[in-house]
Amino acid sequence: LSVLNEEQKAAVVHEGSPLLILAGAGSGKTRVITTKIAYLIGEKNVNPYSILSVTFTKKAANEMRDRAVRMESLAEKAQIRTFHSFGSWFLRKYWQEAGVEQSFTVYDDDDMAILVRKALPSLSQKEAKIAAHQIALAKDYCLGPKDDLTVIASEFDLGDIYAKYEDRLRSTGNVDFGDLIMMPVTVMEACPQIAADIHSRFSVIMVDEYQDSNIAQYKLLQKISGVQEGYNTYVCVVGD
Repeated sequence: LSVLNEEQKAAVVHEGSPLLILAGAGSGKTRVITTKIAYLIGEKNVNPYSILSVTFTKKAANEMRDRAVRMESLAEKAQIRTFHSFGSWFLRKYWQEAGVEQSFTVYDDDDMAILVRKALPSLSQKEAKIAAHQIALAKDYCLGPKDDLTVIASEFDLGDIYAKYEDRLRSTGNVDFGDLIMMPVTVMEACPQIAADIHSRFSVIMVDEYQDSNIAQYKLLQKISGVQEGYNTYVCVVGD
């Protein structure tokens, strides 16, 4: 803690209620998260297995892990991941409940557009790409094909295209990037025991670059933490 300034130290040693840290670029946001991970394990005897720390890029997650492990070797056992990596871990663990193959492939934007055209051959390649982007946007809002999709400006009957795309995607047993965030939410909503297992597993949740989170990621954090269900999970988020 000796290398931290007063505000950084206060954030690291804080405990109890949820914590929002507002910090500008270059002010040591990642240092606070990584030091807090090491501090919780080394000084507060928190089981590293119960710590989940998420960020947005693989490079940032790897840097967080390396920096935390240099301070506390047991941090290697903590879950330090991207949002999508966590979603992938969750779906491979609960693949049967999610209705996917355990060895699923994650479809990218091009794969989505190809699948849209297979589901609706009447669409041109350009239209399929636009529709695929709009479906991905709907999943960022954590909206399914039967939900109100008016928040997304579309020249198509988006609900119909989305439903046919989903039917085709589910039949393959694979997922797209939006599913990695949205499906864990729906699985935990449908399966209270799985939600309880996740709440019991993670007693500390930390998020870096929180300002970049979308609605689906926010809902995922809510479901993982279980704070709405009365679980005493410690949540700490850092953002610009």
